[in-house]
Amino acid sequence: MIFRLIFIALLSITTTFASPNIVVSIKPIHSIVSHLTQGVTTPNLLLENQQSAHHFHLKPSQLSILDQADLVISIHPNFETGLSKALNSIDSSKQFIINKQVTNHHSWLDINHMQNFAKLLADKLSQIDKNNSAIYHNNLAQVDQKLEQLKHDINQQLSKYKATPIATFSNTFEYFIKSNHLQKSTAVTQSHGDRLSIQKILKAKQTMQAKKTKCLLSTTEIPSKRINVLIEGLNINTTNIDIMGYQLDKGALHYFDLIQHITNKVEQCLQ
Repeated sequence: MIFRLIFIALLSITTTFASPNIVVSIKPIHSIVSHLTQGVTTPNLLLENQQSAHHFHLKPSQLSILDQADLVISIHPNFETGLSKALNSIDSSKQFIINKQVTNHHSWLDINHMQNFAKLLADKLSQIDKNNSAIYHNNLAQVDQKLEQLKHDINQQLSKYKATPIATFSNTFEYFIKSNHLQKSTAVTQSHGDRLSIQKILKAKQTMQAKKTKCLLSTTEIPSKRINVLIEGLNINTTNIDIMGYQLDKGALHYFDLIQHITNKVEQCLQ
């Protein structure tokens, strides 16, 4: 009887102090969450090996990870469309959706958004894991300081290009351009999955030529032949950027390295 009581007491303590099981949808966000939970738990990354955030089918192993999660962190069901059905079956108290009130979901490209996200997530983690609240908020202070320094450094790096017209294939880079006060001349399409019609091509070429656009940004999903059609006959630089960080790092991705890498690519294109 005594041993049974001891076992129940130990089980109760283990349950009370168990680290939360956290699942994060994409790499850039996973990096921020990993920094916030350092010393407490290691979050699981759901989409690896260059799985498209827009078009993917959950494997049984991924469904199992979601089923065991105490908290699932995602951008938005309209962004991770392959995740939307699974999210509907998860209690809302176990979800943290980053972009609830925006239509452009590439918000990790704006450091300000990530600072706000980190603060809100630290509060959420403290609610579900009160015992480690002090650790989460200590980690938050360090993350916020690093993000603030990164924001300052990048603004300095791109400051001399604020008057240089820059075009984008889609609205993917909207957050990055606005937060760094760059001058956008045009976006060829609304999203990178949109059909590239002859009308869109002609309109974009005319705008880029009229505004003396220096650089055209696209993501790695866009075939080079589409870009070549757009810039034919124009004196314009182009660069395609891996905004998810799959090509940048084969292991654990650091958000700070990703944003710096994107900044370097943009700067080279604007020169």
